[in-house]
Amino acid sequence: MTELESYLSAAPETSAAFKPLDSTLSPQVRAWTAEIRRIWLATGLSQNRFASRYPVDKGTVSRYLNGKRVPRDQWFLNTLLAVLAEKGREVSQEVREHLTQLQLTALEAAHPGEYRVRCVSDELEIATIRLDEANRYARNLEEQLADRIRQINELTDQCGRLRAAWDADRAAMQGERDRLEDEIVELTRHLERARERAVEAERRCQSLEQMLDELEEPALSAPDELLKGIDLIDPFAVTGLLEAMVKAALREQAAALAEHVATNAFVRDTADVVCLLEAMLKAGTRKQAVILAGRAAVETPVFYTDDVLRLLEAMLNAGARQQAMAFASRIAAHTPIANIPNVLRLLEAMLNAQAEQQVLAFTQRVASETPVHGAQECRAFGRSSGTVVRLLEAVRKVGAGEQVVVLAGRIATDTPVDEATGATRLLEAVRKVGAGEQVVVLAGRIATDTPVDEATRATRLLEAMLSVDVRQQAVTLADRIATDTSVRARAISDVVHLLEAMLSVGVRQQAVTLADRIATDTPVDEATGATRLLEVMLSAGMTRQAVTLAGRVATDSRFQDATTMARLLKVTLDAGMTQQAGALAAHIAANVSVRDVTDVIRLLDVMLSAGITQQVGALAARIAADVSVATPTSMTRLMKAMRGVEVAEHAVALADRIVTGTPVTDAISTARLLDTMRQLGADEQAEALAKRAAEEIPSYDRSALVILMDALVSAGMRRPAETLIKRAPELSDRLR
Repeated sequence: MTELESYLSAAPETSAAFKPLDSTLSPQVRAWTAEIRRIWLATGLSQNRFASRYPVDKGTVSRYLNGKRVPRDQWFLNTLLAVLAEKGREVSQEVREHLTQLQLTALEAAHPGEYRVRCVSDELEIATIRLDEANRYARNLEEQLADRIRQINELTDQCGRLRAAWDADRAAMQGERDRLEDEIVELTRHLERARERAVEAERRCQSLEQMLDELEEPALSAPDELLKGIDLIDPFAVTGLLEAMVKAALREQAAALAEHVATNAFVRDTADVVCLLEAMLKAGTRKQAVILAGRAAVETPVFYTDDVLRLLEAMLNAGARQQAMAFASRIAAHTPIANIPNVLRLLEAMLNAQAEQQVLAFTQRVASETPVHGAQECRAFGRSSGTVVRLLEAVRKVGAGEQVVVLAGRIATDTPVDEATGATRLLEAVRKVGAGEQVVVLAGRIATDTPVDEATRATRLLEAMLSVDVRQQAVTLADRIATDTSVRARAISDVVHLLEAMLSVGVRQQAVTLADRIATDTPVDEATGATRLLEVMLSAGMTRQAVTLAGRVATDSRFQDATTMARLLKVTLDAGMTQQAGALAAHIAANVSVRDVTDVIRLLDVMLSAGITQQVGALAARIAADVSVATPTSMTRLMKAMRGVEVAEHAVALADRIVTGTPVTDAISTARLLDTMRQLGADEQAEALAKRAAEEIPSYDRSALVILMDALVSAGMRRPAETLIKRAPELSDRLR
């Protein structure tokens, strides 16, 4: 006994319930009809009851069961099998495929034209499914794109906030400006002196030219005679004389002058020493340059950072490494540590000079003396966190472990933490250098002092504390966030991320407090974000807050595409919030756009699965009046979706629009649409559409005419078929 026979063994004999099959039926039709009769009897339905329950007339059912008509689509078979499943006698997939194959074989034998339409329709349905999948994927990409745009907007907002913070710190920069103005005064004095030297140098040039003339005389060849009367106070004059001697190939005299300069020149001015060193190198008197560098290393002041850096570089270029190390030792011990940028420049210069011992000595002063607190010291060169983090990282790189801990300790207690982004960077930097105790101290200050009025910043702070494993301080911070952080963010996703961060930290009590505020205060005019927020609350077991939020969403959410609203409705339904789902469905039915057929069908499916019939009727009324009817394939899919809804009047209204507005240039899609309209009981509209198709279908496409003719004949639409024959007489033999 086959599986099908075992399923249907309780059914009465076919011959006892039906008339014998016509002997003229083909074997394929007889086999199909025999099986469909057995299934029919197993359902226990009468033809009258079936016709009243489903959108098909009794005469059509009778023709199916007597073999006079083979259904073109699978609706009749699927409906009978669904009735069997309801009775607890569901057939296997193998049996279902066997019955489908019997139907196709019978259809090919009885109605070849409809068989071709069926095959093409099946292919079209597969293609439509793939199109829907492609559309869903495209919408997903659109959502991702929108999210990236939102992130860009957030970054733009952050830039604006940083600019505002910078403006607030301008007063703090005034002190640094005063210091720079003092330096300008000092530099102006140097400039005036340099200009005076330029005038003096011009006078000296004239005397030097005379001296060069005399040097060309053989009698003046002794260097000692040459150096008499040369004033070493003016480095520019000495530099000019050295250059002149080199050009005149007076090497011996140039060396003598360099020797004289190295032992007697004034080295209290850094700029002068640099100028002399560079001139000596150009003159090829490196030995004398080293001697001068040795004097400068112990005598030249190390007060101004810029001058110090120039002189150190000049010493290294002159090959005076030992002297440069001595100078670096004085820098490490005496150069003022006025601000972090200058400290970083000095560290970098000494590292490049490979002055390891001097760097370690300098870092001891840096760790204890560098200003890491107060508005004027820390913010004059930008927000405190950025420069302080760079300093801490620089000290760590030189291997000064003890100094790193000392500096981290001062940062933990003194550096301002009045801005969330900067505080986060500080916390991560202190953790990175391995200063565990200092991390705890800094986290404690952040937890109590850093403003948490904005959701995005509060989220970053929580995540930073989670990453450095300071749970106690994270709980303290969460207490403040739960009551102080604004939940009226510009983007609802910011609030979602904050709630997720609190849950990930494990502060459930504070998360619940925050959720209470979110449920009543957060704007829910953006459906995608509201859906995500509901999902987070439900997954965390915050049912009460989710119900409150869903009530607001049902009335306040700004409607987007139907797919987004369908997802929101499904989340609400899955959570068992029937009342809120009903209100949301009513809002959707009255307001959502119904121009996109695919989205509308998805929304109908969600409503139908939830049994929200009243709202389905309202939505169907809008669909019938507003949906685009420009595509026959889409109309076929939509009317099939409406077939399972008790909205016959709206389906008929839609059919009225289809009759006048849907193109009938494609025979296959038109034939399929005609069949669907008839199944919905819109026979009058189907007849009118068939009349249009017979008159308007392109006559040059014979295959299309054949398909349409077969569809008209199988539907019993004789008058449109005769109209079509008038346009294409060669089809007369297909009118049976």
